[in-house]
Amino acid sequence: MLGGVRVLVVYGSTRGGTAGLAHMVADAFVRHQIRSDVRRTGEVRTLSNEYDAVLVGGALYSNRWHPDATTFVTRHRAQLRQLPVWFFSSGPLDDSARDGSLAPVPQVSSLARDIDIRGHMTFGGMLDKRPSGLFGMFAWGPEGDFRDRHQVAEWVARIAADLTADNESMVRVVGTDGRTVTAPDRPPPVVIVAPRPDPEIEPEPAELVIELPDDPADSPRGRDRFGLRRYLSLDDEESDDEGLDLFMQATDQ
Repeated sequence: MLGGVRVLVVYGSTRGGTAGLAHMVADAFVRHQIRSDVRRTGEVRTLSNEYDAVLVGGALYSNRWHPDATTFVTRHRAQLRQLPVWFFSSGPLDDSARDGSLAPVPQVSSLARDIDIRGHMTFGGMLDKRPSGLFGMFAWGPEGDFRDRHQVAEWVARIAADLTADNESMVRVVGTDGRTVTAPDRPPPVVIVAPRPDPEIEPEPAELVIELPDDPADSPRGRDRFGLRRYLSLDDEESDDEGLDLFMQATDQ
């Protein structure tokens, strides 16, 4: 059964490569018990409060993001700024994107700064057949599918971990204008109260008293007792003590 987190994956695609990539992303979220909806950018008129995050994908043509993806981000800028957002791009027709190190193109970087997104990933593209017409002028590279499902799964796993952490530490508050705001869920401080003593019970003071027996100080035993008394830092009062007698008897043997 899927958890309480829900994401929206939207994409701008012309020949279906980025559309397929968006579905890969959505399928990877399901493996982490996260519900996901996939939509073309033009199908989304408004962002619902039910979504906890949005992922926007666009195909790359001549280092430009798909215009539908760009329009979506511009149109929904205010709402996207209130949600965790990730971008992904699809384009390179080779293995250069497999290690995940390709930076976004300048146009996407500008949109990312404007929205303050959490992350971006460039994936390999797909070209199943050399297109004709205007689109063919911007499609370069060998035919083939360079989308890497393992790369998609690893990227989604990191996002899922972030969203799970957010869901555990944030609460959702819907304002009067219908806008969803997240705020830290701070539990009340834990106060430890020590038990109070019963006023009717008087505690008895614990006191250890050792009294030494009376013995002439000029005798050997008296000197021993006197030295032991000083060693134990006792007062000068002397009285019979059975315990000390036993101790002295044992030392005489």
